[in-house]
Amino acid sequence: MPTERFYRLPEAKKQIIREAAIKEFARVPFDKASINQIIQNADISRGSFYTYFEDKQDVVRYIFEDHAAQLKNYCESELNRNGGDFFTMLDWLFEFTIRQLTESKEMIEVVKHVFSYQENTSAFGIEFGCKPPMGGIKPEESPVQWLLKRIRLEDFAVQSEQKLDTVMQLGMVSLLLAIRAYYQNPADLEAIRTRYRDAMEVLKYGVLKK
Repeated sequence: MPTERFYRLPEAKKQIIREAAIKEFARVPFDKASINQIIQNADISRGSFYTYFEDKQDVVRYIFEDHAAQLKNYCESELNRNGGDFFTMLDWLFEFTIRQLTESKEMIEVVKHVFSYQENTSAFGIEFGCKPPMGGIKPEESPVQWLLKRIRLEDFAVQSEQKLDTVMQLGMVSLLLAIRAYYQNPADLEAIRTRYRDAMEVLKYGVLKK
């Protein structure tokens, strides 16, 4: 992860470095991305770079951490707005993410380039279909524990934390799969949206007759 020295930088300086890194990771595949180019884009010295980050993967971790922290704040705002409705939040998150990706083509390229490099899926502990990290959550608090404090629990027929954990993981996996499908084929958005909503209906209401 980035060093404490990096986190003590003014927000404007961190933003410049973040944007410089995004520009480079969007430009070329991860293994061809150049630290020298990031340094040049950000107008910092090579020595300063290595007091902030260990390597390219460290920079990517920061980009994803920063994005996840912002996303967590957006999710909390949406849960406050809708009264703690988990599935409404997921629907909102799907549309929000698609909109963000549509407006920010660079981030689509960053994700494609980073995760086309096989070593990164294990290095970051992130793989589409796995439980995503959520920035801004205390290390001892899992994403599910964070959600349990904010969702309307009386909506669920299941009440044990283990089963709620399963429901939430299935919901998040469905969301990630839909977003991955959009990465792969943005032109297929309407079909992706339909499949995602169908998956949410099955998760909410089941498939067996009562």
